[in-house]
Amino acid sequence: MQTPLEIAFQNSEPSEAVRSEVARLAKRLEKFSDRITSCKVTVVVPQTRHRHGDLFKIDIRIAMPDHKDIIVNKTHGDAREHEHVLVAIKDAFSAAQRQIEDCAREMRGQVKPHV
Repeated sequence: MQTPLEIAFQNSEPSEAVRSEVARLAKRLEKFSDRITSCKVTVVVPQTRHRHGDLFKIDIRIAMPDHKDIIVNKTHGDAREHEHVLVAIKDAFSAAQRQIEDCAREMRGQVKPHV
């Protein structure tokens, strides 16, 4: 990446464990495309006062030259396993990885255009 990774937290204090996991997964994305110029991640913690049962929202924006930005807004609906922030982050980065792989195939010309 040409610019440093940006990690933001909403409705919570920054966590070093979450930061390191996001950094590890963002570094892993570079394996799928060396054209990533920037990555911005926002971890949104629910505002309710419950200790359990609230689901995290993860927003990822990845910029690549000659292509529109890859945007992942991962709200996890009814998936109870996403009550844990690290699981939600992993799933959001998996979705970003799939989009990057699709983008790389498109750039190589391996995707047939629709007529």
